Order: sequence, then C-alpha cells, then structure tokens
Amino acid sequence: MTTIQADRPLPSTRLLWVTVLAVALLYIWGLDNLYMPSNGDEMVYAHIARLTATSSQWLPLVSDLNDMRNTKPPLLFWQSMVVSGWGEYWQLWLLRVPSLVYLGLVCAGMSLLLHRWLGEWRTAAWAVLCLLLSWGTFRYGRPYLTTAPEMFWFGLAPAWVLWRAARPSTRGIHHTVSEWFAWTVLGLLTGLGLAYKSFALIAPLAAATWAMRLALQPRWSWRDLAVCTTQTLWLSVVAVAVFATWLLLDPQPQEVWREFVQRENAGKMSSNQSYLFVLFSLKGSGDYLAAPLLNTGLLFPWVLALVAIGWRFVRVHGWVWRGGLAMALWLWIAAWCVVFMLPSQRSARYLLPLMPALAMLMAMHAEKFSAGVARGTGLLSLLALAVLCWLAWHAHSLGILPMAWALCVALAGLGVVVLCVAMWRSLDQAAIQSLWCAALFLLGLNALLQGMSGERVRFQGSMADRPIAETVWVTEGFNGEFERLQFLLPGHNRFVPQQVKLNALIDGTERTSGTWFIVPRLMNDPPLACEAQHICERVAVRWDIEQRLKPGQVHAGNMWRPNEWLWRQEWLLRVR
Repeated sequence: MTTIQADRPLPSTRLLWVTVLAVALLYIWGLDNLYMPSNGDEMVYAHIARLTATSSQWLPLVSDLNDMRNTKPPLLFWQSMVVSGWGEYWQLWLLRVPSLVYLGLVCAGMSLLLHRWLGEWRTAAWAVLCLLLSWGTFRYGRPYLTTAPEMFWFGLAPAWVLWRAARPSTRGIHHTVSEWFAWTVLGLLTGLGLAYKSFALIAPLAAATWAMRLALQPRWSWRDLAVCTTQTLWLSVVAVAVFATWLLLDPQPQEVWREFVQRENAGKMSSNQSYLFVLFSLKGSGDYLAAPLLNTGLLFPWVLALVAIGWRFVRVHGWVWRGGLAMALWLWIAAWCVVFMLPSQRSARYLLPLMPALAMLMAMHAEKFSAGVARGTGLLSLLALAVLCWLAWHAHSLGILPMAWALCVALAGLGVVVLCVAMWRSLDQAAIQSLWCAALFLLGLNALLQGMSGERVRFQGSMADRPIAETVWVTEGFNGEFERLQFLLPGHNRFVPQQVKLNALIDGTERTSGTWFIVPRLMNDPPLACEAQHICERVAVRWDIEQRLKPGQVHAGNMWRPNEWLWRQEWLLRVR
C-alpha cells in the first residue's frame, strides 16, 4: 500500500476549518425534519417530556406508555421542557437544539485539548471532522437523544486528566485540598451526565479515568496508586449521589426503582441463557463487535488503519501501557469496551461516548494513513450515494421528491465521482478529499430527506377540517411512534395506539359519528371496508416513509421496487 508521505502537499489549516464550518451547516440543516436519521427512542422521550410539561410539575414524569414513564432520568426531559417554554413552543427543532450545543462543546473541548498537547490547531480540525463525519455522531448526536450529552458530561473527567498531563508541572498525583476539591467538582459534573442516562455508566467512566491517570505518569509509587484509586472512588460516590437525588425528589420513588433500576438497568445484566453463550453468539455480541463500522460508517477504513498502526507499534515495542496522549486515548477506549462486555445486552450505541477519543486518535494519524484508506472511504461514499440516487429516482417518479432536490442528490453523487478520480490520479490531497466524499454523502442524504419533508409529507386537504383537542385512534407501532403526529396535527390532540379499536373503525363495526382515526396504507392494499360502505370519509392524505420494516415486507420479488415497501400513505379518516 502506498503511504501518503509527509513531503506531499497537504491541505492548509484554513481549508480544514472551512470544511469544518461546512459540515457544521450540514448538522444544522434539516433539524426540524421528521425523517432525520434518528432512533425510535426519540419520540418516546418527546412524549414523556410533553406530558410532563403539561402536568406543570418537574416530577413525577408522565407517560401514556406502559412501563415507559421512568425509562430515563429526568434531566433529559427537563431540558426539553425548559427550551420549549413548558410545552408552549412545541417544535421538533427546539427539542434537538441542545444536542447541537453539546456537540459544539465537545468539538471545542477536543480542539483545546489537542492544541494544549500539540501546540497547533491543524490536528484539532482533523479531529472535529472525524467526529462529525462519523455515522454514529450524525445519526444519534443530532436528534433529541442522550448521545450528545453523554459525550460531553462523560468526557469531562478524562479530559481533565489529559489537560493536566499535558504539562509536567501538573501531571502528578497529589493528595492536596485543591486536588480533592477538583475531583469533587468533577464528581458533581459527572453526576449530571448520569442524570441524563444511567448510574451504571459510572463503571466504565471511572475505570477509564483511573487507567488513563496512571498511564500518564512517568513513574508512580504505591502511595500514588492508593491516592489515585481513592480519588476515583470519591468521584464515583459523588456522581452516584447526584443521580440518587432523583429518588429523593420523585414523589413515587418505588416506581423509579421498579421501572428504571430493576427493569431498565438490572434487566440488561440478566439473561435466560448463560453469559458465555450470549457473549460468543452473533445475536449477543454481533452488534457490539460491529460497533467500529456502525459508529464510524464511511470512516471505517480509517479505523482499520488506526488498528493496523497500533498493531505495528505493539510488534515493534511490545505492550507498553505507559505513554503520552495516544496511549491514554487507547486506554480510554479499551476500558469502556471491556466494561461493556459485562452486561448480557450489548449495543454499538453504548460505545458512542468514545467517539471523541477515537476521533482524536484518527486525527493524530490522518496525514500518515495509506492511500488505500482515503480511497476506501471514497469508494464507500460512492456506493452509498449510488443508493441515494436510486432512491431519489424512485421518489421523484412517485411525485414525492421534486426535481430540484433529486438533482441535488445527483450532483452530490457526481461530486464524489470527481473526487474519487482525483484520488486515483494524485495523492496530494487524498485524506481531505476522502472526508469531502463523506460530507457529500451527508449532503445528499439531507437533500433527499429535506425534499421529502415539509409540504410534501403534511396532510393534504382542507386545513380547516382537522381534529382539534380530539382523540385520534392510530395503529400500534414501535413505542412512542405516534408522538410524531403531534408535530403533523398540532392542536392538543390525543393520539391513542389501539389496534382493536382501529380495526373496528376500518371494518365499519365501530360507527360512533365524528370519530377520528389514521390508517397507514401501502400501494397495493385493498380498499377500506368503511369507505366502501360509506361509513367513514377520507379527510386528508400524506406520504410517509416506512421507518420500521416488518418481517417479509421486503423479499426477492420486490427488493428492487422500493415504492412497494419504503413509502406508504397515511389516511386521516373520520366516521360520518
């Protein structure tokens, strides 16, 4: 493999930061889009936050979903209650803005940390680009989820250790009042992070912080080990104590204990099968082992190259666990990965708080990676954009995607083709060109989703004929999926997922006049019985994207016809 040599022309620092600004705009663009890459939990959190805001009380949390009231600690919901003015300005983009603020703080922290260690801003720009262009950050860091807050709060203690270690005068382990005060403050701040996600995350965080601090010492005594261990334990106790205030403040602590502690957390430690069977099974660890691919996406070749560099270092120098910044970052990653092997339930998302550490490692080697790494990212981007162009063509043929947006997707694909040709002809700017390819994929994805949002997915029909403060019966889908209708049909409506009731309305056996309901419809579905009998009337129709495919919905016969399974209509109906 050809290596990008240091004497080749490299992109200027200014060009790197201009690219950072362009990628940041991609993160802002489409923040109000219902189809922005996300996770089904987002609507669950929005549902709990909205109902809690309606109750005009901070606690207890409120939900219409069974056993889903205390699914997360309250800080996540309080955040959205505040930014929305206690639900008065209930807009999806408002709920998502704090995530971007947290990501901005994470990027600023990485930049300052790398500048303190290396004395230049160039590597900082590479790190920010690696973080923002990773698929896990783009998918989970923008929506109303816990990922961005986790990256920030759980990065403070390791960042503090790295910041102090950058200077020999502050690197040591000290048993002083000021040092204990610092670790107390870090415990309080870490506790806020636990109040977003879970008290259990103190385990990987404490392990990583402890290991990094020892590894960054040129030498240490048994006294240093004892002090480091005690201060890490103190941080953990303070952080868990901050989290535990939830049980003290909540009027129903027994429900918090049952739903969150026992079911949400302890449930992930238990399994009907043996631990070793789950650990070595594809179902038990497949998603976890695929975390580097799932979380970095198009930058996966960079991760492989990073692992290869680490392996070559070990072969030459052996297992040297003491070192500088790079070794500390590797320990940060390793500690989290090892601790998260303990639960029986594993997911690539559990490792997303490690993305800043991984991004900094990739940035430190970005200009030394082989040409194959850059070309690999370019080829993956080309394949991904080919799929987007194919979907855009089908969406345009259905009348869902306007021509202008379809052309935007095509132009993004053309841009990647040009960049791939440039990378094959010359290696001068291969690293930055590969990141431009990844950015063009995100541009094409945003264009496709933005083109299918707005007026094209709202309910078409008379705006005056809409339910206001009504009960609307909807299909039973993934938990909280119906909450998106609050943004499509605003007006303090109550959307109730009850399949038995909905089937009765569709069949025409339920004939209560004025009853509203919404039915999802695929292209080849048979006519509704209630319409054929003139019992119900179709008030409005909208196009929707099928976000959770059912088993058998996609098969060999229709795989190449996404119009039969990817897009559907939703009909807003009312009993006459």
